Amino acid sequence: MELSEELEGKLVRLIDMDGDIFEGIVGDYVDPYYNEPEGIAAVILDYPVRGDGYQYANPVQLNAPEIKSIEIIGES
Repeated sequence: MELSEELEGKLVRLIDMDGDIFEGIVGDYVDPYYNEPEGIAAVILDYPVRGDGYQYANPVQLNAPEIKSIEIIGES
């Protein structure tokens, strides 16, 4: 699945290039034009839970090249 603003507000399961799993609500999609200096798409997960059960205390931004797969698993 390609990153897009349609992911905002969706509960997703994301696997990064290291194989780590994250589940959380996409709080924001960052268009490449506004992602300085990288110039690549990104999503910001609101307080995601990692596959080992660790919950982040802050939102986490993942840039497109760091993401192996992303799947919508629910609505917020």
